[in-house]
Amino acid sequence: MCGIAAAPTAEEVFVLLESLQHRGQESAGIVWVENGELKFEGGLGLVKDAIKKFVPKGPAIGHVRYSTSGGYSRIQPVYNKRIALAFNGNVINFKFLEHNSSWDAEALLMAITNEMNKGKDLFEASKEVLAKAKGSYSIVILDKKGRLIVARDPWGFRPLALDFPYIASETAALEDIGKNWKEIPENKIIMIEGDTITKESEITEPKTPAYCSFEYVYFERPESYFNGVNIHVSRVRMGRILAKEKPAEGDVVIPVPDSGRSAAIGFSRASKIPLDEGLVKNRYMGRSFIMPPGVREKIAMRKYGVVKDVVHGKRVVVVDDSIIRGTTMKRIVKLLKSKGAKEVHVRIASPPVRAPCYMGIDFPSKEELVAFGRSEEDLARLWDAESVGYLSIEGLRKAIGVRHLCVACFSGIYPFPITKEEIDQILSTHRD
Repeated sequence: MCGIAAAPTAEEVFVLLESLQHRGQESAGIVWVENGELKFEGGLGLVKDAIKKFVPKGPAIGHVRYSTSGGYSRIQPVYNKRIALAFNGNVINFKFLEHNSSWDAEALLMAITNEMNKGKDLFEASKEVLAKAKGSYSIVILDKKGRLIVARDPWGFRPLALDFPYIASETAALEDIGKNWKEIPENKIIMIEGDTITKESEITEPKTPAYCSFEYVYFERPESYFNGVNIHVSRVRMGRILAKEKPAEGDVVIPVPDSGRSAAIGFSRASKIPLDEGLVKNRYMGRSFIMPPGVREKIAMRKYGVVKDVVHGKRVVVVDDSIIRGTTMKRIVKLLKSKGAKEVHVRIASPPVRAPCYMGIDFPSKEELVAFGRSEEDLARLWDAESVGYLSIEGLRKAIGVRHLCVACFSGIYPFPITKEEIDQILSTHRD
């Protein structure tokens, strides 16, 4: 999962990337046009640390990275003398696009450049390559003339919004700089020159959409919209439905901050159990899920404090948005009981994640998923909780209210066939 942005100036892209920082904390970069050449600035770490200098004027694109392939040290946008490219997603057949490439962003860049070398213009070359790409992508491409290509894959896995010539992965980022927005439809490719859309078309024949349900569950900011649905409102509904499907006898509902807060509000309203802030997040630690292994575990150990007076002597219902590896929840239960919680009931406002994601979320193998092969009772014993309850897939669909969701990480049923060869390629390039 990553964040991408484009704007008439690098300075505005920098601001947009800061608004998308929650989508990637490993690296950040900007490419801009200066005197007919593409210039790059970027590095590892947060936006403010990775991007130190740039020419404020000139069309630009940018990227914040949470890697799912190609290693932790890679930085986007990738670029050459002709074009620069930043994308959010995971192209599982990238070796088919360019066999000499080592990761998908590089493959897309090389393949599009190869098509341009054959005489195709930027628009047709991009469309030709993207039509062959299998997987998820929301993408921005900038050439040295300042022309911009914007595209969203035929299944619409990842979000993308524009108030042209401004582009961002999430609607909230555009609102942060005072822009209006509309969502770019799936299977759409657009060329922008200056402040004018000069070309647009569908990338390929229409597919059945597969909008990523995990965008609603965890990744997007509460203010953002995806397919016309506000993220906070959908999460509140997840909590309401969870309270009906998996009720708990409790004295207080506490969220796992910050992404579990909206669902906890819904759970509290539906259950009539008072809501309070029992867990306090160290706001300087970042999002542990999108951190590399090793760092992830260290952050989980120091991420939360407990307000003792909120939980002491009480039956606590702790609500989180999702559980992937279980790195944090066992620690949370232990912390709550060490502060005097009489009982701890864990409620998760999404279904159990039991299948790998191949579309850009960092769990490509089932062995790293704590819910794989375990029941709710097994997890309660593992975490030393009195009970564990998950939202059903049907409840999640109802809460989001959007047709054609991708729920493959919960169901194991993918939007299209994925071959063993493609899976092996994903796993072999997951970390170089």
